[in-house]
Amino acid sequence: MFLSIDSSNGYSNLLVADENFNIVSESVSDFHEKHSVLIFKQLDEIMCKAGIKLKDLKEIAVILGPGSYTGIRVSLTIAKTMSYALKTAVVGLGSLSVCAYRAVKENSGLKKITAVCYASKNRYYVSEFSSETKYFDGQIKTELLSLEELRFFLNDMEDKPLLAYGFNEENGCRLIERELKDAVADLLFLDLKDTPYFAAEYAIKGYKINGGAVFNEKYAEELSPYYVYGNGPF
Repeated sequence: MFLSIDSSNGYSNLLVADENFNIVSESVSDFHEKHSVLIFKQLDEIMCKAGIKLKDLKEIAVILGPGSYTGIRVSLTIAKTMSYALKTAVVGLGSLSVCAYRAVKENSGLKKITAVCYASKNRYYVSEFSSETKYFDGQIKTELLSLEELRFFLNDMEDKPLLAYGFNEENGCRLIERELKDAVADLLFLDLKDTPYFAAEYAIKGYKINGGAVFNEKYAEELSPYYVYGNGPF
């Protein structure tokens, strides 16, 4: 079984999936109490629903950001603590990378993706990805842009990209569509409550390719939120 955690984007979402990418149990919540209190309640809930114990987990996937500073710190701390205690493999994934991965999954033959998520104060996290790069490494370092700056960025591209917009409020989709539809080839709106599923699928595929992930204490120790290693926005 695989555990996936994401509290970076306005949702607190935990799920358990099996090796065939089937969701065994899931808990999705908007934040209505402290992150740490809520996530532990959700963890108990999904483990009970799945009928398994923590020791049954083979790998933990956790979103490193960019996103909520507090949400990322809480979920990463929980994932790393469980990894140390259980000797379970842990993998950290970028929120925009998961959006790009999902875009490719839902659009066969797609090679270039611009992934966007709302940050705050009318600014947006933006990164460009290629499906031809391993692990969907960003072609550009994640930027924090205003809507006007984002439009200029898109207009400067040689070819109009598909824009994958990760949202947690649908009214943001209408604004993006109105302001950017002429600057992109197509728009794909992705509800971020589904992020843990695609993060789990991504992690499970990597686990299988590597013949079963091995707990790497050094990697777990060095695993950091995006706002640390990204040298940029949260």
